[in-house]
Amino acid sequence: MDKEKSHITQEQFHTLLRTVDCSLKGKENTVHLAIFVHRVEEYMQGLYLHVRNQKDLTQLKKELHEKFLWEKTAFENLYLLEIADFTQASKIISCNQDIAADGAFSLGMLCRYSEELLTSNAHRYKELYWECGMIGQQLYLEATSLGLSGTGIGCFLDDLMNVNVLGLKNNLYQSLYHFTLGRGYVDSRIQTAPPYQKKD
Repeated sequence: MDKEKSHITQEQFHTLLRTVDCSLKGKENTVHLAIFVHRVEEYMQGLYLHVRNQKDLTQLKKELHEKFLWEKTAFENLYLLEIADFTQASKIISCNQDIAADGAFSLGMLCRYSEELLTSNAHRYKELYWECGMIGQQLYLEATSLGLSGTGIGCFLDDLMNVNVLGLKNNLYQSLYHFTLGRGYVDSRIQTAPPYQKKD
């Protein structure tokens, strides 16, 4: 990510969040987005939570750090938890990868976890990842449509995220996947061509 060019507007940020408001058709949202905001206009740097299913709000407030602010923002169901510069923390959590710190924002997909597995058995584990995957795919598509870049982060230190940052003391919720968005560097070594180019 090019941190000098990764600032995005509030409208772009809201568009990206709005596109992942819904989950798998016919399923309840199980995944919430714990977001490290780095470079978004009209938003302070800090930790935010996009609660994608309001029935979890009371439990999330109970399970996460007591110090969190839970201030409402300009986007529905997005809460400011803590004001701070999380660029270094997000980098460390993502196995010291700069992409988590140098974009507009990065996020962890926080899933309702142990209760889901106890209620629906082991197959529910892969379904949670399906939901994370659909969120990631939609973010890829929406970022591209806005002229931005996005990428999943496969290597992350879940205990640092779950315990140190979010204050979780059990496995009712777990961060299962991470993602980052901004403006990526163009690799001039890779040859590209327009899509659907007709051959003579």
